[in-house]
Formats: sequence, C-alpha cells, structure tokens
Amino acid sequence: MNAPVVTVRVSAVRSQNPYGRGGAIFTGVEVDDRGWRVDAKTHYVIKASSQLLQAPVECGQLWRVTGQSEPNTIIVNGYRLTESTITPDAMEMLRPSGEHIITLLGQGEAFEGIGEVKARRLWEHFGDTLYAVLDQSDVDRLEEVLPRAMAQRLADAWLQWGNTFTLQWLQSKGFAVSLGRKVLNFYGKDAANRIEDDPYRLLSFAAKWVTVDSLAQNNFGLAPADPRRLAGAVEEALYAAFDAGHTCIPEPELLRRLRALLESNDLAKSAVLQAESLVRFIRQGDRLHAPGPYVMERGVAQAIASRIASRITKALSLLDEGSLAAHIADYQAQGNITLHYKQIEALALANAHPFCVITGGAGTGKTTVLRGLFQLYALAGYTVYSMALSGRAAKRIGEATGHSAQTIAGFLKHFSADGAQNAVVVIDEASMVDLPSAYRVLRHLPQHYRVVLVGDPNQLPPVGPGLLLHELAHHAQVPVVELTQIKRYGGAIADAAALIRDGEWPSLVDDAQAEIAFVPCTLDQINAVVLGLYDQDRSGSQILCATRNAAFGGMNAINTLCQSRINAHGEALMTWNPEFDQPQGTGLRVGDPVICLRNDWEIDLQNGSLGVLMSAKPAAPDKAPGSRIGSILWDDGRTLDLTADLLTHLELAYAITIHKAQGSGFGRVIIPVRHSKLLDRTLLYTAVTRAEQQVILVGDVQAAKAAVLAPRHSERRYVALGVMLEAELREQLATLKGTI
Repeated sequence: MNAPVVTVRVSAVRSQNPYGRGGAIFTGVEVDDRGWRVDAKTHYVIKASSQLLQAPVECGQLWRVTGQSEPNTIIVNGYRLTESTITPDAMEMLRPSGEHIITLLGQGEAFEGIGEVKARRLWEHFGDTLYAVLDQSDVDRLEEVLPRAMAQRLADAWLQWGNTFTLQWLQSKGFAVSLGRKVLNFYGKDAANRIEDDPYRLLSFAAKWVTVDSLAQNNFGLAPADPRRLAGAVEEALYAAFDAGHTCIPEPELLRRLRALLESNDLAKSAVLQAESLVRFIRQGDRLHAPGPYVMERGVAQAIASRIASRITKALSLLDEGSLAAHIADYQAQGNITLHYKQIEALALANAHPFCVITGGAGTGKTTVLRGLFQLYALAGYTVYSMALSGRAAKRIGEATGHSAQTIAGFLKHFSADGAQNAVVVIDEASMVDLPSAYRVLRHLPQHYRVVLVGDPNQLPPVGPGLLLHELAHHAQVPVVELTQIKRYGGAIADAAALIRDGEWPSLVDDAQAEIAFVPCTLDQINAVVLGLYDQDRSGSQILCATRNAAFGGMNAINTLCQSRINAHGEALMTWNPEFDQPQGTGLRVGDPVICLRNDWEIDLQNGSLGVLMSAKPAAPDKAPGSRIGSILWDDGRTLDLTADLLTHLELAYAITIHKAQGSGFGRVIIPVRHSKLLDRTLLYTAVTRAEQQVILVGDVQAAKAAVLAPRHSERRYVALGVMLEAELREQLATLKGTI
C-alpha cells in the first residue's frame, strides 16, 4: 500500500542544525493546490532527516511529504488540538518560502497599502511567477488577487522600486529573511555584487559567525584560508568582545577567540596579520581596538577632557562664593534640612566645574543634591537637561526633584544645538550608561554645555559595552565628590551593604524576622522557601532574581510557581490565534503583577513600570490593532487600557531581575541566591540596597560569600576610557599652556 502524501506549509521550525547537518523538525498545516489551508484544527510535526532535505527549512515553504502520520491529541491553553507526527519516507519542496518578497511588499514604504496578508496571498497564488508578473506590470494577473486600483499601484511601484534579481539571489543563496532584509535595505540592487565580493560583510549586519561562515564556504566557495575569511574572523572576534562589554582586548585574548572561530592556531596568527594590514583594528600599546569602539571611546574622552581643561584658562564658576553660600543657606531653610558637608561640597563642585561626577550609595542624599543643583542652575540662568538611561529612572527624577526629566533616547530625539545658549546636562543613575549612549549624548552637545554625572559606581555595570561612571569615579584628574553619610535609612541593611560593597562578607542571621537575614537552604529548596517568605507579606514584598531561566532561583520559574500558588484560578487573559482560529492563553491572569519592558511615551509608561492586571476582555477574531484586551493598574496610580501591542512587552512580576530593579526601591526584598556566572558583589549590593525596611537572602551562603570576596565583574572588562582621558588631558593642557 502506498504511503499517504500531504502538502504542508511550514508554520514554525522547532530545530534545525545551523550547518545543514542532522535534519530538521518543523510544524506545518495541510494546504491544497492553491496553498489554502485544508483543516483549521489539525497541524503536522515533520521530523525530517538530512538525507531528505534539499534546502534549509523556512516558514512559508511548501513541502510535499510522503509518510505515515501518527495522530496525537494535545491540550494547548485548555483547548484540544490534533497534532500528527510524520517521519517522512520522501520529501520534495514545492515552493520556496518567498519571505523576502513578502516582506518587501508587506513592509516596504514604496508598497504602502499592500500589507503582509495580501503580499502572502500574492505569493501563494503565483509562486515564483510573481516576479515575472510584476516585471511585466501584468495588472490583469495581479487583479486575480488584488482590487484593480491596488493592482495598478503595485505594478507602478514595482517599476520604480522592485528588485527581482536581488530577491531571487537572496533566496537562492539561503539567506534568512531578517538578514536578507538588512542587506537589501543597505545595498539595494548592488547587494549581490557587494556580498559576493566579500561574504563576510554580512557580519556588519549582526549576522552570526556560523551563519556567515557557512554561507561563505558552502554557497560562495571561499577556502578556509581565504584572506576575506581571516579578516572577517578578526572583525567577528573584536565585535563579539564589544558585545560582551569590552571596548578593546589584549592580543593574546584576540588570538584565543580566533582559535575558537577558525579552529586553527596558524590561521589565527595569519588572521591578525591580515587584519592589521587592512587596518581592521587599531593597536594602542598592548590593546587592540575595533574602529567603531575606538572612535566612540576616544570621542567620549575628548569631550570630557576639553571641559576639564577649559577651566585652566578661565574661571567658570556660575555663582561667586558669597552667592553660592547664600543659595545653600536658602535651600536648607526652605526645605528645613541640614546638608552634610559632602553634599555642600558636591554643590560647590558642580558650581565651579564644567564637568564633574557626584557619587554615593543608596540613601546618601543624591536626590537632595540634585534638587539643590537644579535651583542653583536656575539662579545662574542655565537651562537644565535632566535625563537617565531608563524611562523609570527618568520619571523617578522628576517625581523626586520636581524638575522634568527624560530618557537619553528621548533627549537625543528632540535635542537641538540651536536651543539654550547656557545649559547643563545632568545624567542620573550614570552607572547604567554604556559607551554608545555616552558617546551619542556627548557628541551632540555644544562645547560650552556643562555636564554632571550622578550615580553609584558600586552598583551593576552597564548592560551594554564599556564603563563610564565606574572609570571616572576613581580617576585622579576628574572632579569627583563622594557622598558618604546615609540619610534615608541606616541600621543593619546599611552596614551590610557597605561591607558587601567593600568586598567583605557581613555576618547575617538566619532569622526571617530580622532587618537583614540569610536563610540557607539547598538548591532544590530555594523556590519553596522564597514562596513561603513571599506569602508572609505579598503586598509589601518584591522578589529580585539574578537570573531569568534557572530552574531554581530563576525569575521565570519563580513567577510560574507564584502564579500557580497565588492566582491559579484568576481569569485568564486570552488572545485570538489566527493560525488555529481560536483563543489562546497569554500566560497572564487577572490579579497578576506585571512589569513593562519598553518605554511608551504616548501613554507615559516606562521600561520597568510595575502594575497589576485588573481585567481581561474575551478574545475574538479580527480585532482592530490597538484595541483594548484588558486593563492594568500601574504603580503611579493610573489604570490604563491593555492592548495587544503592549502585551508583547509585558512579563509576570512576582519576581523581576535585579537589573530591572536597579534604581528602584521596595519595602521588603527577597533575594534567591545560587551559584551563577552573573553573581558578583555588585549584583548583591544592588539587590540589598533596593530594600527600605527588610532584606532576606535565600539559598547558597557560600556562593554569596565567594561572590562578595571575589573581584567585581566590571573589573574584568577591558576598557580604555581612563587611559584615553589621561592622554587627551595631557595633549589639551599642553595646547592650552602654549596659548596662555
């Protein structure tokens, strides 16, 4: 008996070897000869061997699959689905995915009005002949799918913007759609020539090395020792180091990374020579810099050095000594406060210097200094641009000081150098600011704009590459003042935080009622202990995790357990799945705490905002984009509509990461602790200092102690800002002295 044959359109690829070996597992739906779906509730899982695959599997492809199916009924979000698994005897790709042309027509500005749904219908109807139909401006054929007027507009637009050769070339070479779109947007019709000339140019589009190297050797025929491959490997190694936080690396470290990429010590050495001859990196002493990071780091050093050096030639104090003293006296009287001498020193420093740094731990009065600074600058007639990296931190500045603040991204979007003549830029939570962000700000500022950085260099280093505050806070030639007196809170939390900051392990009691405690337990007990402690005071507690995905102590696992224990019967928030033509769960329930992961300034919602899901609307098909699917009560007291667009940027927030908590404060903090490559003293210090009343650490005491006693992770970063700043200051001071 002949085995059944079914035509499947690929809907998702579950696994596929990046080198093209080992086959693939993908899911799909049965379609007819026209490409239309046959059964809305049945889908297939295809387990294809490498011997049967003629090409990489991509979403949207049509495959004719021969083989017996084994039905399996599964429950997805409470709904019964039939899933049939086929291990094929034979396979034939009937039609490539066409995703390149679908994306171009669906998302390209020149083809506005088509959309991805109509673009996909065009491909499913015409297949490869769509290129010819468009090239021939065959409106009659296009009208088989589109209304006449739209078909005519598409034909006219294709004459001007279409790119048949390049799209077919991208498809024939096995480009992923996301990568192909970047290449097409950048190179246009010259894409094929530019990539064939040097396939390793694809690394500039954030393509993975394994993808590019496979394309270069298998699809373009480059030899392992090809000079283009060697130079590309150096570029990949340097920018991979940049992604890991380094702005430069020593040559031995570069060679280590190259050996891993090229699988040859000889090729690694040849690669360094080849790349240096092509000026693919810049050698400064014992450090090697990729050109981009070098330009950024040097640009930041120059901007800072010029402001520090400018004070040599002229007095730049905003207020004279008497006026400053009067301002400080008035400020204290108005607020009924007494400033610590370090706070007064910070005000004087910012008054006198065009560039300065103000540091201090949690509760040392940085916000009080900021309020005084903003009044000082207003008195001097200066415009203040106050900002922070994250939206939540920016909003907190405004709430605490009464002075509006914005994100760095928002500042850059709206800033004009033709604005205020006299201005100062104040960046709060500057420990979070990475090199690219610092460079983008400083290169936009007119030279006469003053700059103040405020933050705690003992907190986590930036998520992105480089170090700004961490490097400048201890630089001998940078005007710095450190606030040391804890004014917001003290006691055991402050004492323990200070010891952790300095690399000493505090003596913590095993008493969950203490102000700060460490409850030891085994790895597999962490989640249960954390949940038990959370149950004692749900409304006043926040769980802070070092990792997202660990089974024990990880944010995702604890969120799942908390929801199951606390809110298992809450009304589920559902959305409509057009693939299965039925509702599907979102993983959220009414009553769940949630966190927002993006800034949305139209509704004044920030990355890191916390809220509670208050209501959910029944899921229904064909809802308009942006329509309401529920509501959320946010931590600023507002209840806002929840839309499908915002839903993709929400997570459960019984537990959040310590990174997301940076800059925030909570009454009671519970911190699961386990061995992790992310764990270091800055992570624990940041977590502990988020608490205003109580801290409870749970888990592996020895892992925590080892992390505190070890060097900070930020000290492992290879950066050159401090060295560059020193060199720039020498050069600029020498130039200034020559002109005096």
